[in-house]
Amino acid sequence: MEKLLRILKNNSFLFFLIIVSCIELQGQEKKVEFTLSGYINYLPSYLEFKGLNHQESQTNHLIHNRINIRGYIQENFSIGLELRNRILFDEGRFNSDNGYLDLSHHFVNDSKFKIHSMIDRMWLKYQKEKIEISIGRQRVNWGINTIWNSNDLFNAYNFIDFDYIERPGSDVIRFQYTGDDLSSLDIVYKPSTLENSSVIAALYKINKMGYDFQFLLANYYDDIALGGGWAGNIKNAGFKGEITYFMSEESSEKNSTSLSTSIDYSFKNGFYILGSHLYNSNGFSDPQQFDPHSVTQNVLSPKNLMPSKNSYLIQASAFITPAINTSFTLLYGEGINFFFFSPNISYDINSSLDASIIGQFFYMDDEFNSDIITIDTDIAPINTISRINGYYARLKWSF
Repeated sequence: MEKLLRILKNNSFLFFLIIVSCIELQGQEKKVEFTLSGYINYLPSYLEFKGLNHQESQTNHLIHNRINIRGYIQENFSIGLELRNRILFDEGRFNSDNGYLDLSHHFVNDSKFKIHSMIDRMWLKYQKEKIEISIGRQRVNWGINTIWNSNDLFNAYNFIDFDYIERPGSDVIRFQYTGDDLSSLDIVYKPSTLENSSVIAALYKINKMGYDFQFLLANYYDDIALGGGWAGNIKNAGFKGEITYFMSEESSEKNSTSLSTSIDYSFKNGFYILGSHLYNSNGFSDPQQFDPHSVTQNVLSPKNLMPSKNSYLIQASAFITPAINTSFTLLYGEGINFFFFSPNISYDINSSLDASIIGQFFYMDDEFNSDIITIDTDIAPINTISRINGYYARLKWSF
């Protein structure tokens, strides 16, 4: 609680401007309307490790609560505040807040029991006609592809983290202009207290020949990023893709490319199938360089969305009944010989309550020499994991 009080007293420009603006608008006796929504999840899980120097299995129980608050001040202003509260029993940990401000707090942080809270949305927005200006912690979603988003400079996410539907937010100042014929311009500035750690980027969207195209240019930390994406159809199948080229200001040898494409198709009987490919020039091609834990990391970079140079994914889903849906995902990392399989079944009990059973199974090449010692600090240490089995059950109540 003391940490939260220190945050409220922080005179940072970003936080101060949001609070002062909200107070000023209310002080002018403008009509304010608020909405409240959210959900509560209960997620027990069991993790089983094979070949990890006799590491014991883990049983976790996670309670995840989200509160979403929206405020609307007449026609032009809106504010948002979203809280993510979690209680974890047994093993595990929560990632720290890497934003401009640390808006997270551990109320309890014991080895077997944790209570953690974080503000992952807090913004003020002004809208008038074709212009929108916002400031604060918000979701900047530039991805156009379904699974891997090479253009998503601000909030690259890991699709394996199924319990974080909202995705991370960024502390930014954002200007958006919506033009005619489905065109738009989006300019985002992400400040930082560290040298060479700020980001300024622009994204332009246009619709031509039945396709949505986008083009981006950014000063992305120590890189200049150039990229683009598309979304359209080949006959009745969806065709999407993104590519971003990162030019290092230090050395051309550090230049990298991230390219993702996908094709998906929905059948008349409700069966859906998707195939996707990711090329990551920074990826590994040797199993001995691969650490399986890197795949489960929640915080990723558009420069490194998967650890392999080439990743291939197939995803399918179908409804057994209108209330019961099944799906599965197959992922293969070429070179590092990584395989991921995830079946899922969900049941909509009613309009506000649903249940799911999820499996996540990670496999890697068993043929490596644990006696080899690597001295290159850029290579992850050799791990003796050959398999991780994860079993999850989720009960979710929305309000």
